[in-house]
Amino acid sequence: MNSRLLARLDAAIAQAADPVEADVLRAERVGLLAREGRLDEARAGLGPLHRRHHLRPDAATAAAICLADAMVDYFSDLGGQARVKLQQARSLSISANRPALQALCAAWLAHLDYVHDDFAGVVRHASLAMRLAAPDHHSARSRANLVIAMSYHYAGRLDLAQPWYSRSRQHASAEGDAATISALMHNMAALRGDQARLATVLDDDAARAEEALHALAATESSEHFDDRIGGAALPVLQPILRAQLLVTQRRHAEALVLFEAHFADALAQGLGRLECALRADVAWCRSQLGQPQLAREQALAAVAALRPECHVDDLAVTHGRLAQVYRALGEATQARHHTQQAREHADRHRAQQAQTVAELDKTFGVGWSEE
Repeated sequence: MNSRLLARLDAAIAQAADPVEADVLRAERVGLLAREGRLDEARAGLGPLHRRHHLRPDAATAAAICLADAMVDYFSDLGGQARVKLQQARSLSISANRPALQALCAAWLAHLDYVHDDFAGVVRHASLAMRLAAPDHHSARSRANLVIAMSYHYAGRLDLAQPWYSRSRQHASAEGDAATISALMHNMAALRGDQARLATVLDDDAARAEEALHALAATESSEHFDDRIGGAALPVLQPILRAQLLVTQRRHAEALVLFEAHFADALAQGLGRLECALRADVAWCRSQLGQPQLAREQALAAVAALRPECHVDDLAVTHGRLAQVYRALGEATQARHHTQQAREHADRHRAQQAQTVAELDKTFGVGWSEE
């Protein structure tokens, strides 16, 4: 991937007269390489920066390096310590009086708030990023807009998400940031897929079919875009998403091939909170392919993988899928138990969606402007 943004950074580094500014730009370059999935190159660029500034770090350079470190950490392992490093980077950027770095740190903190289901944090950090970012600070604004879009979309309001997706794409395009456009396309597809899977649990076949069709088309577009630009970060996300969508399309054998090929990598790259839902999908595929014993084993493994950090919609999908598995296995008591659990979690999810829209609307509703 040779984006316009990378070329612009290389040119700016070559022209920088101030060594501090040059290393701030080098740190930004490291972060971009991490977002593009070029982690070995990113780590190779990070090493000299750490060595050069280890003993007497300039505050601005230290903030930029810490932010780059967070990017490498996050795109190596979604379950890593990126949030702690981002908070450190933000504190250092405040000490250095660097509003641009503060804005970018706030935008990425909003992203991690979204990942951890903290929508009050999304509002707080995304609005801070918007206030601090200059109109042409495209990297901060594209990320903040994307997080707001994803939050509305997660809350079931694609209509409200669309303008934010559009602004995110405009900022990323203005900067030549293909990595952000890739992330936007993938996350739109993933959220459509999540809603298709939830519709399956709720026995809404019409919604399932429509959302699954849109999600599969969006996934294919995302894959084609990544192929065209030469790859993307966290490549395991695409086959796992495709496998989940194939399950909603009742293409169980195809889904199982993808799950078996990529399951271990998905867990290794920080998708542990999804293990229960993924195993429930595998159990359903096994049950539909005439493998009852393997289906039962995976269903038990899915229950064992339930954990506090699982998002409520993933819990609804997991229990709903397990209810289907146990019905197929003729175990009515277990099926009833998981059906009840699925309904309770789905109700909680709908309540969370309504609360999320209300929180977002307070700050980003009618009258909001980037100007």
